[in-house]
Amino acid sequence: MSYATAAALALRLGNVYTSIYRDNEPAALEDLAQAAAEIDAYLGGRYVVPVAAAASQVLLAEWNLTLAEEKSYTRAGGSSIPEKVTRRVDAVRKSLRDAASGLLRLPGARELGADGGAAGGAGAVLVEIETPVFGRSKMKGY
Repeated sequence: MSYATAAALALRLGNVYTSIYRDNEPAALEDLAQAAAEIDAYLGGRYVVPVAAAASQVLLAEWNLTLAEEKSYTRAGGSSIPEKVTRRVDAVRKSLRDAASGLLRLPGARELGADGGAAGGAGAVLVEIETPVFGRSKMKGY
């Protein structure tokens, strides 16, 4: 699951989007998915991923676009990644390391508990059922 859309990536890249992807939106979606997977790989040790908290979505979408932008430039044969993109990617990866370590906290995101499950979860499911029709006492002698 990506945190950003192909339309947002097209806006970010401008005319470069057309020269890289032409009419191949699946390739753009693949780059976004790979970038989102990288984000989830960083955050997966601390947060339930994919992060669904509305308060974190703007930040996650920005990170997703920046990492996908880097992938876009590497997809284009013979092109180099602009210095400003490289600086932004480095800053995003630093922020992701900070989020993974707990130095930066994602607002509203569900953190994992010590056992690897969502913090605050009971870990049990209660189900209400009717009294069984057949049990040991009713089946005695059969």
